Amino acid sequence: MDVQNLTAVFGWMTVINLAIYLWAALFIIIGRDRIYRLQAWMTGVPAEDWPRYDMDYLSRYKLGIMIFNIAPWLALKIVY
Repeated sequence: MDVQNLTAVFGWMTVINLAIYLWAALFIIIGRDRIYRLQAWMTGVPAEDWPRYDMDYLSRYKLGIMIFNIAPWLALKIVY
């Protein structure tokens, strides 16, 4: 695999992961009450605790995207 293909792979990984992130964020924002009730019913964790868990999930996912997708893609773009 040459550098151009590797750059393209990291670029598409970034696009796909950002789309998943945006979908999850919109899903949480739009269906907030129903999602929290469903999660509380499935796990036994009170619905009042779920906003904190969801924001923690979204922030960790976003950080993972930046570290494992955007940074390598950007480094490859700068070098080549």
